[in-house]
Amino acid sequence: MSNMDDIFDSAFVGAPGDKILLPLMGYPSERDAIFIALVTAEYFGSDLIVLHVESKSETTESYFDEQLSWLKERAEKMNISVDIILAEQTFHSSLHKVILREINKHNPNLTIMMSRRKGIFQKLRGSIAERVARDSPTSVVIIRSPIKDWTTYGDHISPRKIIIPIGTDSPCELFATQLAIALANAGKSRDAEITLLHVLVVPETVPLDTTNDEMMKEEHKFIKQAGKFSTLLLFPMKSKVIVGRDIGRSVSHYVNKVHADLVVMGVPYLPRKVLGLYGTDTNEIFHTSKCPVVMLFRRSC
Repeated sequence: MSNMDDIFDSAFVGAPGDKILLPLMGYPSERDAIFIALVTAEYFGSDLIVLHVESKSETTESYFDEQLSWLKERAEKMNISVDIILAEQTFHSSLHKVILREINKHNPNLTIMMSRRKGIFQKLRGSIAERVARDSPTSVVIIRSPIKDWTTYGDHISPRKIIIPIGTDSPCELFATQLAIALANAGKSRDAEITLLHVLVVPETVPLDTTNDEMMKEEHKFIKQAGKFSTLLLFPMKSKVIVGRDIGRSVSHYVNKVHADLVVMGVPYLPRKVLGLYGTDTNEIFHTSKCPVVMLFRRSC
């Protein structure tokens, strides 16, 4: 990657005192998003702003109160400053616009959101999180946990094996790697294994030949880049090269094959206004991997 040193010198979230926004609706499946927000805030010295759009559902509000108590308790132990914002969704204001309004008002360096399972409308328009990522003036992290909204489980993710797809030569991938390292050093996950994964794409009409000169050059370039990531970020990481017909299916197949606990991706493009991420490699990885997936949409990429 060119200008790697310049990219590394620019902070991911910023200096201590910068802000991370965490929108919470009140679902048990948001526990992973809460954990990732806390870890990110602690690692980068950021303050956390929790945004809750109030619901008429007593069940949702009751669970939000439980989640908030858990979050405050963890934040106190981690020495993280937490502010709570309560907002209302009106008939004329959709949920993603309410979140965007708070982003514009508080100007966080990063917004961290859970993405729920999609119905037909959400697939056509993109999820609420995708619409926020598309229109937000600052970076957005979207987390998908492969559980249903109301499946209550004991704790958040504690990844021991983290996969980071690398291949677009984008600054987003370096920042995604920083986020993965923060998670690898958190709680029960301390010293988790991180693997930088690269796919050598071979068209359907071409035989799978790993001795091809161009493929060997691409593999060598990736291994050199992966080594620089480990050196700059002061964290030993493995590198893996696989051959496949397309990136999305190849990555998700590998992730499921090695039973990875978490995928962290830096995405160098924004969701489309129509269809969101539908049909992209990112969408394939996001929805076919059996483990939680974290996507980083960084505005400066």
